[in-house]
Amino acid sequence: MQGQEIKALRTTTLPGGAVLHVIRERDNKVIGRLEAYCIVTHIGKGTPSRKELIEAMSSLYSKPPELIVVKYVRSDYGIGRSRVKVHIYESVERLKSFEPEYILKRHGVS
Repeated sequence: MQGQEIKALRTTTLPGGAVLHVIRERDNKVIGRLEAYCIVTHIGKGTPSRKELIEAMSSLYSKPPELIVVKYVRSDYGIGRSRVKVHIYESVERLKSFEPEYILKRHGVS
């Protein structure tokens, strides 16, 4: 993808100047969540934190941050790009039912 234009469904800029592109969305009606696959370009900068990603997705989808879970951030070595998977839930109850314990602890959900 380096040197190619990213075909994004939604795009936003993070506070540090990195750009988040949502490249695919999957509406999982059975579980009650939206699964978003993203690419973050952060050339010359560090990988954005989960907190920054959650805040960006919160504003992009108009959902409260407590309903958003970053499943993974996978950085491509040396090129300033990361692949991110995010789950956006309809309710905290659904989030607690479907996310594993370590993810709940990582995101401070009790």
